[in-house]
Amino acid sequence: MRVLFAIDPSIAHLYPMVPTAWALQNAGHEVRLASFGGFADQIAATGLTPVPLGDESWAARISDDPLEPRGPEEAQRYADIMGLNPEEREYWYLFYQYLLTPTADYLRTDRPEAAALIEFARTWRPDLVIWDLTQAAGAVAARVCGAAHARLVFAYDPSGWSLDRLAAAREGLVAAGLDPNPLATLVRPLAEQYGVELDDELLVGQWTIDTAPPGLGLPTHTRKVPMRYVPYNGAQPLPQWLREPPQRPRVCLTLGESYRRFIRGDWNRTPMLLDALADLDVEVVATLNDVQLDGYTPPPNVRTVEYLPLNQILPTCSAVIHHGGLGTFQAAVAAGVPQLVCDTLESIMLRMEEETPETEPDDVGVYRSGVEYGVREADVREQPTIRWVMPAKKLEATPVGDYVISRGAGVRLNHQTQSVADLRESIQAVLSEASYRKGAQAIYDVWRAMPSPNDVVPVLESLALDARNRR
Repeated sequence: MRVLFAIDPSIAHLYPMVPTAWALQNAGHEVRLASFGGFADQIAATGLTPVPLGDESWAARISDDPLEPRGPEEAQRYADIMGLNPEEREYWYLFYQYLLTPTADYLRTDRPEAAALIEFARTWRPDLVIWDLTQAAGAVAARVCGAAHARLVFAYDPSGWSLDRLAAAREGLVAAGLDPNPLATLVRPLAEQYGVELDDELLVGQWTIDTAPPGLGLPTHTRKVPMRYVPYNGAQPLPQWLREPPQRPRVCLTLGESYRRFIRGDWNRTPMLLDALADLDVEVVATLNDVQLDGYTPPPNVRTVEYLPLNQILPTCSAVIHHGGLGTFQAAVAAGVPQLVCDTLESIMLRMEEETPETEPDDVGVYRSGVEYGVREADVREQPTIRWVMPAKKLEATPVGDYVISRGAGVRLNHQTQSVADLRESIQAVLSEASYRKGAQAIYDVWRAMPSPNDVVPVLESLALDARNRR
C-alpha cells in the first residue's frame, strides 16, 4: 500500500516518525513524508522520500505573521468550567496554549501548504495517512482522497484527552460563551473548503498509534494501537573518543534541541548543573550550544558537543541528566540508563510579561513568536511583539519525572529549590546506588515487551484495509 506521513517541520516531530516509516517501507510499502518545503533536506537525511509543500523559505513559527498562543485568563476559564484539578490543568494548558497554536498555523487557508498536501494526496492516492498532533490537515487530505488515517502520538495524548473533557463540559462552556471545541473550529474552514464533513474522526483519526509505556499515557476514548517507541536520533559519524569504553563513570547532560532555538539562557540551570558535576569523579558529555551556555565556561571534566545522537552516547553512560523531553526520556529507557529529570514543578501555563522593560529587554526565559536564535532574531528584535514568560522546565518534565521516580529509575532535579551541593548529592546517589539501575532495567523490560514498529505493520495493514472496505 501507499503510506503518506504528514509531519510538523521540526526534527522533534520528524525523528519519532522515522522508525514507523522505515518499518512500513521495509515491509514493501511505498512511503512518502510530506512537510513544509524548507524541511525537505532534513527528511531526506533520514533516507526517506520527502514531499515538499509550499515555499521552501517559509517556516510557520518564524514568519512575519505567526499566530500568538492563547492567553492565560481564557485557558483558566476553561479549566474552571471543566472542573480540572491541578494535575489535569497542566494537560489542558499543553493542548490549549501550546498545541493549538502550531495546529492553527499549519491549517491556514491563506498559505499554500495545506492545499499542497491535499493536492498531493489526490494525485498520489495513498491508502493510509499518518499524521502528528499538529498536522490535522493530514486528516482532511485522507478524507478527500479516500484513505484511512491515524495519528501517531509520542507518549501521551493531550489532544484526545482534552477533547473528551470539552465534550463532557459542553453545556457549561456554551453557557459561558466559550468555544466548546476550539480544535474543530480550527479545522472547519479547511474541511468546508474541500467539502469534508467535520466529525470526531477528523479530529483524532480513525485510530491512534500510541507509544506511551504503560502508566504514562492519558485515558481517552480513542482507539489505540500500542507500539514501542524506537528512538531515532539522526545519523552522524561516530567520534573517535566515543569508540573506547569510558575510564570513569560517564554522565550525559542533554537539555533538548527545540528550547535552545527559541529561548535564551536556560534560566541559569546549565551553570548550576555543570558546577554540581565539576567536583565529581565522572566524565561528562554535555550536548549544549552557545545559547544554553550563555557565556559560561564548563569545568575540565565536561566535554561539550552541540549535537550527538543519543543512541550513540547513552549506551556508554552510567546516568543521564535531561530536561524531561519525551524523546530523550524514551531514548534513555531504551538504553536502560538511570535518569535525573530536571523539573521545577511549576505550572506550564504561558503568561504574558506584565511590563516591557524600559532598557534593553532581557530575553532569558522569554519566548517571542517569530524569533529563532541563529535563524531570525536581529531583524525583529525591535518590533513590539508579545513577550511570553516560559516556565523554567520542559512541558512534559513533570509527568516524565513522576514516571521515572515512581519506578525507582531516577530522581528529580530542581534548580530553583536545590543548591549546587544538593544537586551534586542527588547525582552521586543515582551513580552509586544499585536500586536506580534496577529501576531503569525494569522500565526497559516494560518498554521491550511492547510491540515494535515491525510488529505493528500488519496491524496497520489490516486496519487500513478494513477502513477502505467500509467506505
